[in-house]
Amino acid sequence: TPPFGAAPKLGCYFCNDVFAPADSTKQRTLDQQCTVSRPGLSFMAGAMAVELLVSLLHHADGGRAPAHTKRNGNGNSGSEQQQQQQQQQQHDVPPLGLIPHQVRGFVAQYESVLPIGQAYDKCTACSDKVLAAYRDRGFDWLLEVFNSPTSLEDLTGLTTLHAAAEAEMEAMMGDTDDEDGDDF
Repeated sequence: TPPFGAAPKLGCYFCNDVFAPADSTKQRTLDQQCTVSRPGLSFMAGAMAVELLVSLLHHADGGRAPAHTKRNGNGNSGSEQQQQQQQQQQHDVPPLGLIPHQVRGFVAQYESVLPIGQAYDKCTACSDKVLAAYRDRGFDWLLEVFNSPTSLEDLTGLTTLHAAAEAEMEAMMGDTDDEDGDDF
């Protein structure tokens, strides 16, 4: 947790997940495959990536530029603190426009949102444990990860997190059992 008033460390794409990356195309229909999209999206994503890169290159803080979000049109969204942050962001917008942390698109609704995600200490891509393992063991560690589907989850603590969640679910389901044996 950053000190009060300091910006949190921004997370990577994988910080929002509690599972290690896997083959997202295997045994799934085309619309369920996260790595396969509508044909026009690659051009949209490429254009957005170029705009983001140019904005970062021209920002005084470069790759450490603060993340921006869209300002809700009604001005009444979120807490007072969020509204103050949005107003401050409006004044801090660089000349080339907002610099989002992430862009999530919903093509069927022609919408996009700009969420800000904090770094996750159990991230399978950028957590301190993963970076240290790569720094210490290099390609040998990568081979281990490639050949053992659970090694990333074991290293980061996600395996323990999954087990604890499963135990909690079992305990909750056990607490709801009817003691006299009746179903009603």
